[in-house]
Amino acid sequence: MAADNLWWDVWGMWLAVWVLTVLAFVTAVVIFVKHWRRARSDGDQGMIRGIGFYLHTKSVMGLYQLHRYNEALEQEVEKRRSRGWRLGSSGGFGPLKGESERTDTDEEFRRYIRKAEPITVIGIVMKVLEKHHDIIYVDLAKQELVHNRALVKELGWSDGPENTRQLKTRLRGVEAFVSVKGLFRKRSQTDAETVFFAPYGNPDDPEQSRRIRFTCVSSDLRDTVPAGAFRARCLGKVEDWDPETGELVVHPIAIFK
Repeated sequence: MAADNLWWDVWGMWLAVWVLTVLAFVTAVVIFVKHWRRARSDGDQGMIRGIGFYLHTKSVMGLYQLHRYNEALEQEVEKRRSRGWRLGSSGGFGPLKGESERTDTDEEFRRYIRKAEPITVIGIVMKVLEKHHDIIYVDLAKQELVHNRALVKELGWSDGPENTRQLKTRLRGVEAFVSVKGLFRKRSQTDAETVFFAPYGNPDDPEQSRRIRFTCVSSDLRDTVPAGAFRARCLGKVEDWDPETGELVVHPIAIFK
């Protein structure tokens, strides 16, 4: 018994230290894997599948002119151009050194938007927004939000038990950009604007259900509007709730179908 007590007195503290070290290591590995999987999930969301149907050029240009995104957008465009994309201009997207250079880069970006394919432009925009964790992904048919870092940031979550988290939110209050996937239908079309809507879920009467409204500039449509319902994804910004029609209003930047 005395020998056992002596062993514990000598080695017990070291054993406790080793156990705590192993537990800390395992905890660190779990946290690392969790964040790694979340990061991979965020990156996978940015893959655009479909045909470029609508691109609101002024909105893309507005994003570029925001200080939060302009440098990253310039860098992404320069990467594309350095891999072989040329616009027939000697100007570049280097560091800004004055108002004249700022004007030059603005014009370069406008030219890029006009000449590049919509899939290329919006791919760059989404990559930059994802880098800043500013896109929330919405599946209207499943009525689900993708659990990514943008949603965590929007809802003020931290890593912790699921039962302590707010698992649902109203899109009406979302400040981040949204990427909305659903079944779209045309409601009206004029020379000035084309209005689409998409219901939540799969209701028997989409016009009488909860729904989102998207008003597009007709001249920015890149394809013929389908006669019936079509599956599409819209990158946009939540504007407001229209109580008269019972619709959430989203300003569309790009639509792919």
